[in-house]
Amino acid sequence: MDTITITLNGREVSGHPGMTILELAQESGVDIPTLCHDPLLTPIGACRICIVEDERRGVLLASCVSPIMSGMVINTESPRVLERRKTIVELMLASHPDSCLVCDKGNRCKLRKIAADMGIGLVQFQKIPQAATIGELNPFIERDMSKCILCAKCIRADQELVVEGALDYIDRGFASRPATLLDVPLEKSECTFCGTCVDVCPTGALMERDNSYRATARKSVDTICPFCGCGCAISLEIRGNRVVRSRPGRNGSVNKGTLCSRGSYGYDFIHSPERLSHPLLKTNDTFEEVSWEAALDAIADGLRRVKEASDSNALAVLGSSKGTNEENYLLQWFARGVLGTNNIDNGSRLYNSASLIGLGSSIGFPGSTSRLEDIEGSEVILVIGADPTASAPIVGYALKRAVKNRGSKLLLVDPRQTKLLPFADLWLNPTVGTDVALLNGMAKVIVDEGLLDEEHVGRRTDNFDALTEGLQQYSAERVEEITGIPSEDLRYAARLFAGATQASIVYGNGITQHSSGSDAVLALANLAMLTGNISRRRGGIYALQRDSNAQGACDMGCLPDFLPGYQSMTDMQARKRFEEHWRVQLPTDQGLTAVEMLQQAREGHVRAMFVVGEDPAGSFPDSTSIKQALDNLDFLAVQDMFMTRTAEMANVVLPAASFAEKEGTVTNFEGRAQRVRKALDPIGESLGDSEVLLRLAKRMGSPKQYLSLQEIMDEIEDTVPLYLRYSYTGGDPGEVEQSEFDVGTVGVRRLYKGRFPDGFGRFSSVQYVPTSQVSHDGYPFTLLVGTILHQFGNDSRAARSSRLQKFCSDSFVEICASDAQQLGISHGDAVKLVSPTAEVSTVARIGSTVSHGLLFMPMSLSSSHAADLFDISLDPQSKTPSFKSCAVRIERIGSHG
Repeated sequence: MDTITITLNGREVSGHPGMTILELAQESGVDIPTLCHDPLLTPIGACRICIVEDERRGVLLASCVSPIMSGMVINTESPRVLERRKTIVELMLASHPDSCLVCDKGNRCKLRKIAADMGIGLVQFQKIPQAATIGELNPFIERDMSKCILCAKCIRADQELVVEGALDYIDRGFASRPATLLDVPLEKSECTFCGTCVDVCPTGALMERDNSYRATARKSVDTICPFCGCGCAISLEIRGNRVVRSRPGRNGSVNKGTLCSRGSYGYDFIHSPERLSHPLLKTNDTFEEVSWEAALDAIADGLRRVKEASDSNALAVLGSSKGTNEENYLLQWFARGVLGTNNIDNGSRLYNSASLIGLGSSIGFPGSTSRLEDIEGSEVILVIGADPTASAPIVGYALKRAVKNRGSKLLLVDPRQTKLLPFADLWLNPTVGTDVALLNGMAKVIVDEGLLDEEHVGRRTDNFDALTEGLQQYSAERVEEITGIPSEDLRYAARLFAGATQASIVYGNGITQHSSGSDAVLALANLAMLTGNISRRRGGIYALQRDSNAQGACDMGCLPDFLPGYQSMTDMQARKRFEEHWRVQLPTDQGLTAVEMLQQAREGHVRAMFVVGEDPAGSFPDSTSIKQALDNLDFLAVQDMFMTRTAEMANVVLPAASFAEKEGTVTNFEGRAQRVRKALDPIGESLGDSEVLLRLAKRMGSPKQYLSLQEIMDEIEDTVPLYLRYSYTGGDPGEVEQSEFDVGTVGVRRLYKGRFPDGFGRFSSVQYVPTSQVSHDGYPFTLLVGTILHQFGNDSRAARSSRLQKFCSDSFVEICASDAQQLGISHGDAVKLVSPTAEVSTVARIGSTVSHGLLFMPMSLSSSHAADLFDISLDPQSKTPSFKSCAVRIERIGSHG
């Protein structure tokens, strides 16, 4: 690349074409102050504080918007520059209120910092009074436009990074200011309260609301958000062993300076008064605080008694998709190497296993094939069975940026109208549960019209003939009968997807939580292989994860049928390697999945369980049967942060440390292994899962002991092919990409780069099977459940985050206006949902996201009890329970108010 040389403060420096003076100065170590500039935003030169002098031409330039040109002679601190900068800052201060002592930005205010650096004390200009107008009632953000300096960073962050469009300039001249459409309060606008605008605002014009500490914290710790599987980097600000603020991480992170409301304001649960702080032992149906020694002795004795009375297969361990990689690795070691059972699983079984099975058997590894940043270079993006704007907001931002900034075409497949709909080139709203037929129909159009990548199919895949034979019955007209999608729309979608040189597929639990989830994932893999996009850099498959470490928990072997790294239990070489590390003989029996454990407990075959960080009684389908199963156990131990419904049934309950109180790593949905850092001392006597497992294993006579976190990391690096460069040194590992599998194992590098593990991808002929999960006689509505933005998971954490809870805490079911009118239901009426399994009461909300015959209810609100409505119907391949839709009827039981 050609270089451009300029003279900067008396010395020659070089940069590349298109570089601005500010960028070159920063690269050269020359500081130029600025208020409106942000490397993540388009420069606009609004504040003019970054002015420099081009001495050759004798002009002042805003360095953030001025490209370098050969021969420039730039002075960043000439008398003329310093005089102008001082005047600009003084003019800003003249219209800025003197309220620093009570401002949330405090010493973080960039205007005050620049003024101090320039030695500005008293302002020579007359003060211009600005009336403070704070009208918001939301619990997240307050606006004080008297402190606004019109830098437009909030507007640019909203429109360029988050792509929400909630903010823009309003009015003209001196009255101009950032505002919402029609200047309504934030809570009545399109604002999602992601907090990005607050973070980029250089003054106190935008401040965090309802924060107990309104000053500058002296300590900050970089870690990873504990909520969804995006793996966003966050910086926790600490004061007095309390988290007082959460800000987005920037350097090398997946979130690129943004967060969602959960990441910005959902950390309150760490300091909830409901946190468990001491070990509890149940005596005569009453919990009593005991020492750690007594609690661990009781667990060891309880597990040992059951093992001696029956055998190891009477024991089961349920792990957490929210725990760290090291904790999950130790947990599966504890199950296999200490208890002697393969009955080990984790909570992601409810939504992730279909991906493990479907992707593993088709493209050869169990996860996303590309990085999120690559999706913005895709020409066409198919989003199916996912609402990333609610479940994985950072992915939603990337999708919207791709459409707005790169001109990507979005194919949206969803029965509901999500917030991605305005960005979609085509919206397909199929009948619930018919995804396999829809995807097969697209594949048939691609094959019949010769739109496939013949070279890729011929050289890189096998079983193509079986695929084409299985597609014969999926004509566009037949698919229209099944799905309700017009045949021309289906053909258009197939042609658009196949015609792109770079196309991506994004899917979530709207695919994986149906009884046909594994088949749907296989059908998606067929599309990616037919078009060759699986082997291209800016294309591929993105399998979204619900929990922060769903991918890592599975990678670490918290599965009943795989050792860590998806190494088969029947692989003698792999088994031997682990046996040598753990100095035991590993069990060979096929283990039970999460739901199978509970079914076997109900039948009396599983007699004891150890549950870590999960709440099956509160979050699994058919909670009545789950509670019966747990109640039938001889012994139950639970480790958690809160007294969950499952913990209430336990014999022993152990207090767990939160994500901010421990060290380790987590792996996001892309396959990035990232560091979780300890920011606080654990509350009360709570401990991290790793320490608990090591203490318990020692009590149970384990011949293997781990002396440090580093030793666990070293063993993971040595035994798990995906994590070959995983072990960290120096205490600051940053981010590590997962390495390639050895040839012949069950996968390749999580960052796929187009190479199948055995040389070939395998097509699968999958068939659509009608399901009973949709409306039928007596139950005329189909209920869809899913995630909403301000709540998450099983609500154990979000329900204890005060600001999230204030904004959305009450259970509801959404119904369309025509159905509500026909049933005599008004907005806010009390209603009852009845399924063949159970009934629950909630409140009706008339909305526009659902169509006739369809209802929506958030799963993440603990008050909803939506899980009670589902029976246990398993995907025959992944053993994932059908947990996305069910047939119901709705009855009005009370009026609003």
